[in-house]
Formats: sequence, C-alpha cells, structure tokens
Amino acid sequence: MSYRSRVIDSEVALSYRRPTLGMSDTNSDPTTPDGSSLERVVSSIGAIYAKIEADQDTFLASAADSGAPLLCPPGCGSCCKPFIPDVLPVEAAYTAAWILERKPELALEVAEWKSRPATPPCPFLRETDEGLRCAIYPARFLICRLFGTSSVRDRDGRAAFRPCAHMPVPGLKSGEGPNPTLTGEALACAFGSEPPAMGDYAAQIVGLSPSEAGERRSVIEALPVALVRVGLCLSLAARAFDGTYSTEDEREEPLTRPGPDRNGKG
Repeated sequence: MSYRSRVIDSEVALSYRRPTLGMSDTNSDPTTPDGSSLERVVSSIGAIYAKIEADQDTFLASAADSGAPLLCPPGCGSCCKPFIPDVLPVEAAYTAAWILERKPELALEVAEWKSRPATPPCPFLRETDEGLRCAIYPARFLICRLFGTSSVRDRDGRAAFRPCAHMPVPGLKSGEGPNPTLTGEALACAFGSEPPAMGDYAAQIVGLSPSEAGERRSVIEALPVALVRVGLCLSLAARAFDGTYSTEDEREEPLTRPGPDRNGKG
C-alpha cells in the first residue's frame, strides 16, 4: 500500500469511526481509539496546550490591565515567514491526528512533501483575504503557541521577556528596532505579572516520551511519518471494531513512505 493510499485509508477509518462509536467534534482535541497509546499522547498534549492557553490568557489580561496590551497585528504572520518548526514525535502525532480528523485534505498535501525543500516559510502559512493565517492553528506546535507571549529564564532563573517587534506596546520603546528585554521588577511593572516560561512547558512535552527527546525534526520530515503512524492506529481501531481487521495485511505494511525503486520510480 502506498503512502498516499495509507492516508486515504485513514480518512475512511475516521469517517466510519465517528458515527459508529459516537465520537463528536465538540472537544478541541482530535478523537482517538479508547485505551490506545495514541489516546494517551493526544490527551496529555491537549492538557499541556490547554494549560499554556490558560496561563497566557492570565498574562495577557494582566498586561491589558497594566496599560500594555499585547496583540499580534491582524494577518501578520511575520514569525511564520522565516521559520519552519522543529517538533518532537508526540507533537507531530497530535497534529497528525487533528489533520486526519478535521482537515483530511491537508493530509494529502503532506503526502507530497517528499520533494518539498525544508526551507521557509512554514508550509502551513496561508494567504487569505484577511491576511496570513495558519492552516492548523488549533493544532499548531508548541513553539508556535509559545512565541510572543512566553518568557525564558535568565542565568539567575528570572523570567526574561521581550515582546515581538511587531507588537506595539505603549511606552515600552522609543524609535525603531526591537522591543527591550525586561526582567524582574521592570517586567512586573510593565505587564503586571510574568509571562509563562517556555522551558517549563517544553520540559513537560519531553517528559511524555523521554526516549524520544533527541528525535526533534523539522515538521517537513516529522509530520509525514506521524500521519502514517497515526493513520495506521486509526485504521486498525476501526477495523477491529468492524471485525474486518487482518493481522497479516496490516502488520507487514511499512510505517514510512516508500522510496523509489532501482529504476527511480516511486
């Protein structure tokens, strides 16, 4: 079975599984087979992402109350143009599950990434009538969630934060150039509280699968593999429920996209 066929097969499994198993789209996380390793990954990642959002909302509210609202300009995309995210396998699995359920047409696009160079801009950046938008925003990766509203730790362990240069912050800088980096009392004075620390959440993500901590890859490389693996999990779950699962057919299938044969044909 080809990589593209595997993706299509996964879509069939999803279209079947939702009505038969009573799954719905009310949860922001993608649906996954009950009790599976994929379910544990997706639910754990989803909980971390929800905590990030809640902590960022608290910080942004504090900043607004302090007279320094932090807002990305509408349709900006400046952080996505020169950048392609590096992701861990667990991040890629979460996004792959979301794509297969919510935007399966993107899965077919990713299936063609074998010949795509790993160069910016981010492959999910889209031109729209309202400016630049992210095609997978609800399932975007950790670094994408943290950029702009998170801090790093300085050598003394204090939160250090520099707002994006494209975020106009009243009274924070004069003239052109980047915003200044603030720490300690100056940070609290400007925004009323500290932004959430990037490294804290990164450590939580790594902790979900410590053995894969060294397997961070460009999304161009990581996501196609994740789509195949997640698609296989979903297909097996649907076929097991349906009674059509074939051990011999499935367990012999490779989990990576096949390369060209000796004649150069895929």
